[in-house]
Amino acid sequence: MQGLTTKKTNKLILGVGLLGLSSVTLADGWDPTSVATTINSIVNTRHNLTISFSPDKRAFMNIGRNDYNDVCVYCHTPHGANKQIQAPLWNRTVNPGTYTIYDKETTIGLEGRMSLPGPSSLTCLSCHDGTIAIDSVLNMPGSGMNPQNGSISNAEVGFSNQAFLNTWSGAGGAGPSGVHFTLGPELGQGDKSSACAFCHDGSLLASGVPDYSVFMLGEDLRNDHVIGVRFPTTFGPGIDFNEPDVVIPGKWAFYDTNANGYAEKNEVRLYDTGDGPEVECASCHDPHGIPSNGVGTRFNPSFLRVNNGITDTSTLGTAGITSNGPSALCLTCHAK
Repeated sequence: MQGLTTKKTNKLILGVGLLGLSSVTLADGWDPTSVATTINSIVNTRHNLTISFSPDKRAFMNIGRNDYNDVCVYCHTPHGANKQIQAPLWNRTVNPGTYTIYDKETTIGLEGRMSLPGPSSLTCLSCHDGTIAIDSVLNMPGSGMNPQNGSISNAEVGFSNQAFLNTWSGAGGAGPSGVHFTLGPELGQGDKSSACAFCHDGSLLASGVPDYSVFMLGEDLRNDHVIGVRFPTTFGPGIDFNEPDVVIPGKWAFYDTNANGYAEKNEVRLYDTGDGPEVECASCHDPHGIPSNGVGTRFNPSFLRVNNGITDTSTLGTAGITSNGPSALCLTCHAK
């Protein structure tokens, strides 16, 4: 696949006062200032890009993204799904692999096991690498038809298309003309003129604007957990990894903690797209959220499949989250 060309948008100057420069350490990557309840469904999480849980902010967000008035359409479509990636009814454009990957193989025995991110990472990176607009879809709401409900669909293949996004005029309100924000450059540093990082880089915490910079991964993945790495297929003495309970070649392997033979949302998995089981973003994260202690409880921080360390409920932003114990996620795979 060819690489994507990210189109630059015009700079947007917002009349916002910097009411104090400060930073915050997020609790295990969570968002302690969020008003989202993080209970019951993705609708109540930060992955709801309609911002339905913050009605006073919704119109303001229209400055930088189309409000499709539909939670799921930012990632999925019932018709005309993206054929460029093996992802369920995928509606977003993707960056097919212009990434810098971990390059210190010998330090942890990864010789010959590294590759570029697979589909179960590219879906996440299509927002989190900061190269593609957060509202960049192939098909608008309405069975894949164009915004005027005509007979022309966009396409099942394609790249980020600003002109197409500008045509949206649906139920959520007219989209911005020529300005469709990316999430932001790595850690919110660099050019933020057309990115969510313009406000969400930690500089406006005093005015109640959450800091999302920790979620801005960029295209250099060397300072993130290794992805696109083949998992061992033999286990025993000298192999510092736990053997998955279930292995389905060509699909995945997973740790079947409840022994029912199915890969549940709260079970870590490895994805096999032809080269054997590999660690990908979705191995540890589920973008729809994982209840920390069953239905009706707070979701695990950072959409983790297993709570990786919150051991109290007094830390800001963690009340109501049930812990799986320190390093529980890490120790699922790593035999230490």
